[in-house]
Amino acid sequence: MKRLIVFLLITLLPVFGFAAATVKSTKGAVTITPVSGSNFPASVGIKLDTGAKITTGADGLVVLNFDDGQIIALEKNSQFSIDKYSYEAAKPAQGSVFLSLFKGALRSVTGLVGHANTKAFQLTTPQATIGIRGSDWMAALQGNDLFTGVNSGGIVVNNTANSLLVDGGQYSLTPGLSTATHLISRSQLPAGIFGSLPSLTLGGVAATGAAGGAGAVGGVSSTAVAIGVGVAAVIGVAASNDSSTTHDSSTTHH
Repeated sequence: MKRLIVFLLITLLPVFGFAAATVKSTKGAVTITPVSGSNFPASVGIKLDTGAKITTGADGLVVLNFDDGQIIALEKNSQFSIDKYSYEAAKPAQGSVFLSLFKGALRSVTGLVGHANTKAFQLTTPQATIGIRGSDWMAALQGNDLFTGVNSGGIVVNNTANSLLVDGGQYSLTPGLSTATHLISRSQLPAGIFGSLPSLTLGGVAATGAAGGAGAVGGVSSTAVAIGVGVAAVIGVAASNDSSTTHDSSTTHH
């Protein structure tokens, strides 16, 4: 009987959502690479464990919803990983969200972990690490450059040269790991640097700080719901390119 209980727990953990994140929307070529096992195509409902890597193709787009309501949307030609993730509903401040962007672009909306403890969130890129203040923001890599844009709230871009606060409606450029990050105007952004990310409609834990409005990234403000909605948040792609296929297995059980 004890062996049966242990077997059932191991087997059913992914089904009951103890993984880090769930694929909520996918379009085009999106590949999941679990910690162990072979690569496989992403589909709606797939659960991602810590250590999973996600790659989007030339026509790819994917939206991930983490258990605390954190949202990550990846543009085409992106490479991303979930380095460390922990969350307990009763103790969100003790959780952690450590992510990496190796290539491409993403949009991030802060979840309960980041709202409870801003130091618990970190995105690592080749040029800098990014921390948050409860925000809706974007980051994009192009050559040796890192570009960011904040729709609401704020982020802090850190590297060996400096640390810069980027507020709602502002943009930044980090030319390299040892080169200082500085603010730039919207007109200085490379054309289409954030791809379709500005037009996505994302619902999640509400961001704090300045609202987006006309000065927001791409001129589009975020759509947010009240704190506490977490995984029940509505996530969609404007115009809607969502996949209708569902799959309920973890990356470790595909």
